[in-house]
Amino acid sequence: MIESPKFWYQNNSYSKIQSFLLFPLSILWILISFLKKVFIKKYKSKLKVICIGNITVGGTGKTPFAIYTFKFLKKLGYKPVFLTRGYGGLLKGPIEVKDTHKFKEVGDEALLLNKVGPTIVSKNRSHGAKLIENHESDFNIIIMDDGLQNYQLKQDIKFLLIDKNLKFGNKFCIPAGPLREPINQGLLGIDAIVLTGNENKDTDLYNVYNKIIFNPQIKTIKSPKIKNDKLLAFCGLANAIKFYETLKANGFNVMYTKSFPDHYEYKNEDIDKLILEANIQNLKLITTEKDYVKINDNKNIINFLPIEMELDMKDKAVFKPFLQEKLND
Repeated sequence: MIESPKFWYQNNSYSKIQSFLLFPLSILWILISFLKKVFIKKYKSKLKVICIGNITVGGTGKTPFAIYTFKFLKKLGYKPVFLTRGYGGLLKGPIEVKDTHKFKEVGDEALLLNKVGPTIVSKNRSHGAKLIENHESDFNIIIMDDGLQNYQLKQDIKFLLIDKNLKFGNKFCIPAGPLREPINQGLLGIDAIVLTGNENKDTDLYNVYNKIIFNPQIKTIKSPKIKNDKLLAFCGLANAIKFYETLKANGFNVMYTKSFPDHYEYKNEDIDKLILEANIQNLKLITTEKDYVKINDNKNIINFLPIEMELDMKDKAVFKPFLQEKLND
């Protein structure tokens, strides 16, 4: 996972110079991406495929929205299944995730998805779809967590997630900027845009793109019993600030924060240091559920904040017929 440099999201002269110097490499990135898109043969599954992704490096809430979509489809009577790359895991698949699997085997996102419903890990998404098709009586919809830049499997519904605060950064492609592909190219074939993040102000994204737009809110499911305690919050996310802001917005007393790289594999010494630091300052530890599944020892003294995405009634009234129309084509 590429860590997000600060200059991607800054507009000062120094940041512009950095982007300019790296721009030739961005041209190479765009060329390679284009060749993949043209020459990789797409597999058309017998089942409907919903892809939930982004065109920027880093987290935009893909997994929470995939989980929300899964639950929404279940209520409508569909039989969905998750299909994920299993980022950070050693297993290439295709393989069904079991409760006995560890983070090192299938990655953190797969473990979270498997808590909600059946999950298949496959580095090659077309192979994963074919495995799911062997159980066609059990499933009729594939939900891809990430994969807008994956050209192995044809997608019937494409959701593009955009962080309301970060948006597209400086609008350059990797490594000069955060984009996985140029904006215009990334918007081709997108069926709907999903705005994520803690920013509640009106965004100009509503007026820029001629797409259906959904605006889910983050809500806590069940707050741990430490709301009035002083906390040391830590996480390994691409956008760690989003987690800390969510804690504060929900009334948690965050005194200190500690951020690790995205998809960070916690070692025992990392956790020991966090526990020691928290004890010295008389603080309680709290992290995300995504980080919690990667911690092996001393889990009983670490709290996590379970969250989920939720559409308001107005968006739900659009979301339901939108899905049904696309899935019945």
